[in-house]
Amino acid sequence: MHSIRRWLLLALLGLLAVAAALGGVLTYGSARAEVDQLLDEELRQVALSLRDHARLDTERIARSAERPEQRLLVQVDDPRRAQPYRSRDVAPLPPAAGEGFRELDHAGQAWRVYALPNEAQLIQVAQPTAQRRALALQITLRILAPLLLLLPVAAALLWWIVGRAVRPLDALGAELAQRQPTSLAPLALDGLPQEARPLVSALNDLLGRLQAAFEQQRGLTADAAHALRTPLTAVTLQAQLARRAGEGPTRDAALDRLEAGIKRASHLVAQLLALARLDPDAARDPACLLDLAQLAQDVAAEVRPLAEGAQLALEVTTPAAAPIRGHEAPLRMAFTNLLDNAIRYTPAGGRVSVRLEQEAAGYRLAVSDSGPGLPADERERVFDRFTRGRDAAAPGSGLGLAIVREVARLHGGRAWIEDGPGGRGLTVSLWLPARDAPPSA
Repeated sequence: MHSIRRWLLLALLGLLAVAAALGGVLTYGSARAEVDQLLDEELRQVALSLRDHARLDTERIARSAERPEQRLLVQVDDPRRAQPYRSRDVAPLPPAAGEGFRELDHAGQAWRVYALPNEAQLIQVAQPTAQRRALALQITLRILAPLLLLLPVAAALLWWIVGRAVRPLDALGAELAQRQPTSLAPLALDGLPQEARPLVSALNDLLGRLQAAFEQQRGLTADAAHALRTPLTAVTLQAQLARRAGEGPTRDAALDRLEAGIKRASHLVAQLLALARLDPDAARDPACLLDLAQLAQDVAAEVRPLAEGAQLALEVTTPAAAPIRGHEAPLRMAFTNLLDNAIRYTPAGGRVSVRLEQEAAGYRLAVSDSGPGLPADERERVFDRFTRGRDAAAPGSGLGLAIVREVARLHGGRAWIEDGPGGRGLTVSLWLPARDAPPSA
């Protein structure tokens, strides 16, 4: 299981270790340069101090006690001696061409040599480079030792700092763990660090959408139970009447009423399912480019047989094209509901007109009829679920206009009712934003 605390601690400790290693390398390089400079000067000063004696008495120097542990090798080449004088028991250094420093591999190790010729002798002062590296390493370790000793303390402090940093997340997890499944209230943003606020804001948005979805589903379930009780009861009674009725017209009439009741119940269930699909997250589904004019023509062609059967004139007026970005199935369902309502509430010989026109950075679909109309005080209320006009004569479920308003909300539009042309009948309008207009929902 991935742990932010462990990852941060390991990452910080690794960074600290890399920084310490890099610091050690840089410190060693600096110490090596300082040691080389200092010891080079020491070699030079020793050679100069020997040269100041002019001609050295190598016989007397050779008789002095040797000290193998000394750091420097002093060699004096003297033409009076077969072998040059050497302060250490090391093979003679090769002669130098002139004054100056040089690097030399001699006697199985690397040497730093300074040569200084005088009138008759050649003075060479040498030192193994391994001694220089050892001295630089000792200096580096002395500098880094306190840091290495403080590493456990730093690890403990980092553990505490990381724990303090992730404490708000622990508290947030504990708060969520204590919540009841039905508690979808938003989480408080007070006291949260800036980095955790986007996460909590997104979580609050999710909780809000879940709350809206649950409320919609609860309301839909309650409304469905209430709405289905009456038609199912009627269907049961009609089935019982059909069973008791004998052969003949009485039985046929009872079966016709039973079939009509089943159709009404099926239509209600279909409307309920359609309404359930228009959940709050439907707007997050990808929209596609649609032509409202073509869609209105297609829906009008589908319902035209119904209008002709009801002896109604159906007129459709649309522009050549009306592009929007939307969801085709919900829009087709809303258009169908508007035309179906207009046809069912318009008496024979009447007229139903469909007009699609551009208006206010969008398109307005207006469906007008020559029916009895609707009182002004009921025009907003009929958009509620299972609500119909007081004087509604045609059968219905009271869900058609509720679906139209939900489809309008889904696309960032709106729906409303007003008087029909010339103050007669009713006009139901659905406005939708055009393709490039941002949704307002």
